[in-house]
Amino acid sequence: MRECIELNDEEYPKKLRNIENPPKKLFFRGNIDLLNKFSIAVVGSRNMTVYGKKYAKKFTKEIALRDVVIVSGMAVGIDRVAHEECLNVGEETIAVLGSGFNNIFPRENIDIFNRIINENGLVITEYENDVKPSITTFPSRNRIISGLSEGVLVVEAAYRSGTSITASLAKKQGKKVYAIPNGLDSMYGVGVNKLIQNGAKLVTSVDDILVDFPEIMKRKKRIIIHNNYIKKEYRKIYDILSEVPKSIEEISIKTNNTIKCTAKLLTLMEIEDLIEQVKGIGYIRKNE
Repeated sequence: MRECIELNDEEYPKKLRNIENPPKKLFFRGNIDLLNKFSIAVVGSRNMTVYGKKYAKKFTKEIALRDVVIVSGMAVGIDRVAHEECLNVGEETIAVLGSGFNNIFPRENIDIFNRIINENGLVITEYENDVKPSITTFPSRNRIISGLSEGVLVVEAAYRSGTSITASLAKKQGKKVYAIPNGLDSMYGVGVNKLIQNGAKLVTSVDDILVDFPEIMKRKKRIIIHNNYIKKEYRKIYDILSEVPKSIEEISIKTNNTIKCTAKLLTLMEIEDLIEQVKGIGYIRKNE
């Protein structure tokens, strides 16, 4: 079975061939056809906040449901969330490694590595199987993440982080850089806010990204049914919610839960973009 393509091979992606110092070889596992599909990179901090996780999930899902491949680096934090959310809605994703296939890093992400391959995604690396991750391999792989993508969305980033390097490389490659603004008191907001100061496009909705790609914006968003993958612990709350807001007290009574337990579940469901809060009134189910 073929597991490598070279720079002059027909399957080698044209957009990657045109960057400075393109990888001479790409080792891969999974669906090689994804290399030449329209893609957007979603990157961010390994030490993500609740805010970062919420918007990484929201933006990733909205973009992926328009048949856009999501590219990221399979690190912990925002990268993992981007890959998982894409797979959770039945869409395709590409992970770019900073090591060889015999040294998957971080080891706790071996499950998402296998899931990407098994669910029609793609994992690639420029490194031979036995190459270990290092302080040089990760910055080097970032040029591949940005090179494969039409644009790079930065969710959270500390100052002078690997994420900021990816954004800088994207800018040099002539790619569009997008940044979700963050709080001034968050160390993981410093990087994205600095990117915005330096010319990255501030985005508050997915349409702020898609407007730059009219052919993608015209695509009809695929409808998903939450019941296909909603977690068991959310089922009671999800089933009683509708487009009419319900208060936390009403939800607690109907689900026979304490206010504390209900509040915790509602927060988690909000993060996973299943429900939304109508301030001062209550909670509603998100429309898909």
